[in-house]
Amino acid sequence: MAADASALGHAEAAARADRQRKAALRALRWLIVIFFVFVSVFPAIYMVVVSLMTSQQMFQAVLVPWPLNWQNYVDAWVKAKIGVLYWNSIYISTTSVVLTLLVCAPAGYGLGRVKFLGRGLFFNFLLLGLTLPVSTSLLPLFFNLKTFGLMNTPFALIGPYTGFGISFGVFILKGFFETLPIEMEEAARVDGANEFRIFWQVMLPLTRPALATVSIFLFLTNWNEFIFALTFITEPLMRTLPTGIYSLSGQEFYGNYPTLAAALVIFSIPVIVLYFLFQSQFIEGLTAGAVKQ
Repeated sequence: MAADASALGHAEAAARADRQRKAALRALRWLIVIFFVFVSVFPAIYMVVVSLMTSQQMFQAVLVPWPLNWQNYVDAWVKAKIGVLYWNSIYISTTSVVLTLLVCAPAGYGLGRVKFLGRGLFFNFLLLGLTLPVSTSLLPLFFNLKTFGLMNTPFALIGPYTGFGISFGVFILKGFFETLPIEMEEAARVDGANEFRIFWQVMLPLTRPALATVSIFLFLTNWNEFIFALTFITEPLMRTLPTGIYSLSGQEFYGNYPTLAAALVIFSIPVIVLYFLFQSQFIEGLTAGAVKQ
């Protein structure tokens, strides 16, 4: 009886020690995760804090500014003409995304659902666009745009943005089209639908996660693009937000870091809102086609 009680006590002690070890490991994992999350978001938090300071507070290394200086946002929006830069970025990024989808959707459907000679070779040729460094096309594009008189126009960015987004868009949409059940396509053919109607009314509405993924990814890429915008657009009122804010650092707001930080906060808002609104569809679209049915 005593031996059984002793064995039971040892078993309970071992179970208790095992639970404590697992709890300690879980706490350690959470501490590591929290640490890296803090490291990741600290620059953004610091940027917001600086945007609410005065220049004097910033150089005095004040951690929490008070009172909050909201005038920085007014100066960034009015004096720096952020509203004009905003419109340029939204117009150029949105137009290029729409044009890219108009090309990628039927191309992805054709490569994913229609069997034809040379389909694999054509798809591999398109994928070469994902390996092409943007910088290698800078000089040829500059001369072409200058020859056709498109410098300092929205088309100087819309065209390259559309072209460089096609490879990624086709890659994602092809993989998603391949995962759709063939029974829906066959049922539409039995009902007398032609190929275009099957694509437009049956298959395309099912690809909303993939379309959202391509749209978000390309919009953010175009929104943040800097090299093309800096090279092809030199007129101040035609600039996009990245190059417009960059030019502010060497002009009127040189050394005025709180106002520049406020401009960067304004610049980041659409990116954050867009991602959180379509986060689930973005992840679903990226993982589509990873596992074959």
